[in-house]
Amino acid sequence: MIRRTRNKEGSGEENVDLLPMMGLFCILLPFLLACASFAAVKVIDINLPEVQTVVQKQEQKKDKVDEGLLLCIFITDEGLVLGAQNAILPTTFTREVHKYVYHYPVGTANKETFLYPITKKTKTVLPPCPKDPSRQLTLFEREEIILYAVQKDNPADTGKLIDALYDEFGQVMTLGTGAIANAVPDTGDTLYTLSFDNRRMILVDNPKRFTVRNLTVYDELASRLLRIRSRYPNVPDQGEIRIAAEDDVVFDKLVHVMDVCRLYGYPKISLAKLAN
Repeated sequence: MIRRTRNKEGSGEENVDLLPMMGLFCILLPFLLACASFAAVKVIDINLPEVQTVVQKQEQKKDKVDEGLLLCIFITDEGLVLGAQNAILPTTFTREVHKYVYHYPVGTANKETFLYPITKKTKTVLPPCPKDPSRQLTLFEREEIILYAVQKDNPADTGKLIDALYDEFGQVMTLGTGAIANAVPDTGDTLYTLSFDNRRMILVDNPKRFTVRNLTVYDELASRLLRIRSRYPNVPDQGEIRIAAEDDVVFDKLVHVMDVCRLYGYPKISLAKLAN
């Protein structure tokens, strides 16, 4: 508030009245103090760990790394390589086939299946429709990328497709050692299904239930992963695996390999780029 006073000469003079402002602060200060919170300081007694030298820490870190398998899968257009610490298994060479399912004639419910073998020259080319060469098949009509396992003496060799035994449900049959069976069994033989959590023993009563077909790379990878897991059940990095792929590897292959790793005991997957 402004209060006007007069001096002896009769002229007016303005003075600022601070009493209302002081009264407001007298009311606000107790309110603010009541609403304020103060930090409570507590002391916790702890025992510090013993001092370790840099050499001791490096030795402990090295020992921890040495205990793990460090499993890794390398994916290229040539095949798959499964490696671990200080060891690499033989390359599983592949023969790639693309499975197309298309409607013929176009617009009808009739479906046709076409298996298109892939080479380095044709891996980026879509094939023409077998029954209608004027039309080119599309990626939407590509149903599956099949990778057959091939046995080669060297990378330049054309190789030979590897056989495997399947039952009537399409399950791969293995021997007691975990290796994949590759011949029709006799009555009374014992086989096992290739499975991570439901491996069943089968006593053969009818050999006609089983057929020998070309082994896929994915089934071969599953067999190797199961045997590694059963042989090293207590490693620190159990369930962990790294997948390194080249840039031009089709994404469908990478996804299929990841699915196999998850289904057969390796759900902790990390991805990396394979240097060319």
